[in-house]
Amino acid sequence: MKKYNSTINYKGNLSRRQFIKTAGLTAGAALMGGNICNAKVYKGKTRKFTTGSDCNVTFFAVADTHYGRYQTPLNNERLNKTTIDKMNYIPGSLAYPQEPDGGIVAEPRGVLVVGDVVNSGTIAQWSGFDTVDGFEDDYCGSDNTPARLKWPVYEAFGNHEVQGLNASTNYARDQIRDRTLAGKRPAGANISANGYHYSWDWDTVHFVNLNLYPSAGTYAQDSFGFLVSDLANHVGNSGRPVILYHHYDFIMPEWWQEGEMDAYYEEIKDYNIIAIIHGHRHITSFESSTWRGINTFDVGLCGTDKFAVFRITKNRLFAAECLTETSWGMTYIKTITT
Repeated sequence: MKKYNSTINYKGNLSRRQFIKTAGLTAGAALMGGNICNAKVYKGKTRKFTTGSDCNVTFFAVADTHYGRYQTPLNNERLNKTTIDKMNYIPGSLAYPQEPDGGIVAEPRGVLVVGDVVNSGTIAQWSGFDTVDGFEDDYCGSDNTPARLKWPVYEAFGNHEVQGLNASTNYARDQIRDRTLAGKRPAGANISANGYHYSWDWDTVHFVNLNLYPSAGTYAQDSFGFLVSDLANHVGNSGRPVILYHHYDFIMPEWWQEGEMDAYYEEIKDYNIIAIIHGHRHITSFESSTWRGINTFDVGLCGTDKFAVFRITKNRLFAAECLTETSWGMTYIKTITT
């Protein structure tokens, strides 16, 4: 287990241990199955949630692109290029497999890349090698050079961008921060004081990037503190649907510090969290499960050229794995309103 000192307080003057102790936390295990967003009690009032009639959001998601992981003729840079070409192709071309609202995949608002974008956090892996392009070249673009990907990128840093975990340098992590501070992503992001974490709205849905995972620790750059303030200031008691994403999953608990999962759940349990998206486990097929009753999606399709397609409409969340330009893999359809 990776150990560090959590020197940043969760709330006010309480220490991390005091906050966890006084919150009345209870442990829970990750559960399989379940429906999205059962009715919940928020500030003493039980409500049923809906996204509203003006919601129609399409976006793509992938994780663990790991530029620099393999330098061979069949390297993951090549797989990423194939993935990007499919992301560019399917809008307007690929029909939904069983989506009740029907139709063709629309242009995505953006692409979430949920951590471990490069393998060692280096300049070459981010910016590009002499013979192999880097993450920036393929996904983001720079200056007057357009990216291979046509759509805006909302990337997060993972453990392979953090020196002291798996990276040899923090260069790639800090490039993600600098892109945020420079306003490189559409949708008017709300940005943490340190520049690493951000949130934004697509229609009525609120998205929050927590990078590595929700923690007050040094490696995570106090993403937990940002989560607390962001939900309070931009969601509050509105009942708006929220999507959270971060790199670490819930199945490999050794990456979390003691009490952090409990603190996370206690903070978000009364909000309308319709999905948590993560990576990290290097799965080969898109995976859906639940964690303490909240739907989670693993998009860490490392070593494949597949990615996830999400569509959120008034009362429904559709999530599926795009296999090829003409075919689908695992598909999940959940009702949001209860």
